[in-house]
Amino acid sequence: MGVVDTSVLAEQVRARVRDEGIDPVRQAPLVRRIAEQVARAHDERSLTGAVAPLDDVAGVVGSLVDRVSGFGPLQALLDDETVEEIWINDPSRVRYRYLT
Repeated sequence: MGVVDTSVLAEQVRARVRDEGIDPVRQAPLVRRIAEQVARAHDERSLTGAVAPLDDVAGVVGSLVDRVSGFGPLQALLDDETVEEIWINDPSRVRYRYLT
């Protein structure tokens, strides 16, 4: 069937966060719960063959939370205490340095 487009799932999470009036930064645990529900619903639909199954549900949930409540792919670097600096030259050129 193919690879799952997580941007569609992220938009579903964002829509529910907006509809429920949730502050995505202050209420990240609620965002995680919504992301889990969206991922679970997607996986249930995959049983019918309508969509591709998620290979790593926990990874997708984490990615959705990072995209909605955090800084997307940069969140892992920001959370890593061993990363000292992050340089963003353009969206495709991100460099970082670890503490020495």
